[in-house]
Amino acid sequence: MDVEHIVQRVSPVVFYISSSFCFTHLTVSKPSEHRHAHFTPLPFENLPSVTHLETRNLCLAEIEYLSRQLDKKQLLSIVCENIETWCDTKRFCFDLVYAHPHLQTAYMNFAEDGNSGFASMIDLSLPTIHKPDNMRQFVLTSIRDGQSSEQKNIISKMEQAEMEMEEFYQGHLEWVEKLRVNLERVWYELEKTVVDKYSPLAKLRHLSHLEFGFCHSWTSKVWTECFYPLISPDLRYLSLHGWDQLGKLGKVGSQCLTIEPIRMKAEDAIASCFEVMPNLRCLQLVDFSIGFGLLKASRTMHQVMNLDIVFTELFVKYFTEPADVWLLTGPLEEFILNIFHEPRTVRGYVSIRLHPKLIREIEMNEFFKDEPFLSNTGKALQRVNVSIDFIPLPEH
Repeated sequence: MDVEHIVQRVSPVVFYISSSFCFTHLTVSKPSEHRHAHFTPLPFENLPSVTHLETRNLCLAEIEYLSRQLDKKQLLSIVCENIETWCDTKRFCFDLVYAHPHLQTAYMNFAEDGNSGFASMIDLSLPTIHKPDNMRQFVLTSIRDGQSSEQKNIISKMEQAEMEMEEFYQGHLEWVEKLRVNLERVWYELEKTVVDKYSPLAKLRHLSHLEFGFCHSWTSKVWTECFYPLISPDLRYLSLHGWDQLGKLGKVGSQCLTIEPIRMKAEDAIASCFEVMPNLRCLQLVDFSIGFGLLKASRTMHQVMNLDIVFTELFVKYFTEPADVWLLTGPLEEFILNIFHEPRTVRGYVSIRLHPKLIREIEMNEFFKDEPFLSNTGKALQRVNVSIDFIPLPEH
């Protein structure tokens, strides 16, 4: 039996649910808000048989309150759509889902693509986590990645310090070098924070379906210590959101020598991860820059049958000069053709979904004056039994 309670206004009338009702599905939702207000507590503890909880437009504090009222040993799935981000009462912690020992599905999607509000930031305090051995599907998307901005700030300062080393007199070089070394130390201290932040992911050892984003701050250690351990033969579907190669795509620290080895290690780590997914069938990359790590791994990813590439309006900011379009399209074509290099007995499928602003950038670019975008790619894919669709995203 299902029960749905739409929370809009809380009546002064006492809300009562008999514990004799055997409701298994509970949906709690409220309208999208311009001014946030928590709903009045309701006695959901009188629903001992609920196994599936779904919420819409609730904040994390409300979601946590609901999940605590329900029997932890009963709950099998939590699906939270459009999580409100303007409430700072509670920040996301993996305990919110890992506290339920039999949970099989956790779906947490934040509103506003992680670009407004503040509640979507992960709680950096180390949680007390049980092993989520029953988890098969885990989705955590549009969660703000605050450390990414801190990283870019450090990279810019590193670049400035290196430039000053070229301009300062000999007597000042020692001081500038100390500054650069100190910034490098701060970088690795921040990296430890990021690793601690995402370390609970490593406990997800039996996933068949994973969607996660954003990955902007993922250094090599995050890829190898947090993401790599969750890769298993069970993984069939993977969706990753947000990767700009630690600021490289946005030309942050483009002249910085110190950051280049760090970026290269991150790309090497990406390659190591994607090379050990033997049963991955569906791969989705959203606003995910294709660097040499993915290009290297793609030569071994022939098991992928469905590839979905999505570049949203957020990606437009990286196009500041005509050559930038090629930095997107060149690696993309190589990536696709590497994966679908061999003929398929079962038809494969590729979808390329771009925001209209990106499509206009591509159409106006001199690189594609004589040859339309992906025209040769489409012909090559036809020969190996793979279809490709080029799909514009909605303008708004």
